[in-house]
Order: sequence, then C-alpha cells, then structure tokens
Amino acid sequence: MKKILLTIVCSFLLIMEAPPLVSASGDIKMLFFYQENCKWCKMMDEVINDPSITRTLRENAQIIKVDIHGQEKPASGGLTGVEFKKKYKVFWIPTVIFMGPGEKVLLRIPGVVTKEDFKDLLCHEVGMSAFCAK
Repeated sequence: MKKILLTIVCSFLLIMEAPPLVSASGDIKMLFFYQENCKWCKMMDEVINDPSITRTLRENAQIIKVDIHGQEKPASGGLTGVEFKKKYKVFWIPTVIFMGPGEKVLLRIPGVVTKEDFKDLLCHEVGMSAFCAK
C-alpha cells in the first residue's frame, strides 16, 4: 500500500512539473530537509547514508542537508534553513528535492521511502543510471 501511495504522489508531482531527465554530471543538487529529533527524518537519513546509496550520490550530486528550523547557512545558496524551506515550499518533513541545472526541480520526495524505492526513483526520475537494476 505504501509503495502504491508513493507512486501516486510522485507521479502527481511529476505531472505537475514534468522535468526532462538529466544525466548525472555533477550539476545535480540534493536538498534533504529535516528537523532535529524527528524519527521519520532519521529513518530517511539512514536510507540516504546507506553505503550502497551514499557513494553514488556523492559522486553525482551535491548533497545539502537543511534543518528547517536552522538559522545557520548550509553549504550552498547563502540561505538559512528557514529561508530554504520557504523558497522550496517544504511543508512536511522529511522532504528530499533533486534539482538539475538552473535549479529545475527533477524530483520531490515527501516522507520516507525504502532503500529500494529510493534507488528506483533515482534511476528512473533523476537519471542516475548507477541505481538502475542490472
């Protein structure tokens, strides 16, 4: 049921914005919006930090973790966490947003997904072929 709901939500979001797929060339940014002491955020952080995922992500994307209540400025953009949250219209956490060249949103993942679903989304929606099943 969760997989079906995830597919419906992601499909709806993709229909709304329908960006073209891009090849992973380092022009991709991954914004991970979280909050301290959020159990769901910790679960998504575990998915992202799985060795089978994190290595390829680091090779193909700039990873930016954004505390939605933070006043410090993450490594990119010169914005605080609160300002990033407003700019990208993040209403729930965790939320992962992949952006391509020109800050075009490629994929928005609200909530927690499994490692397998995350890899599948990266393969098919972001164009990171390293995650495609062989």
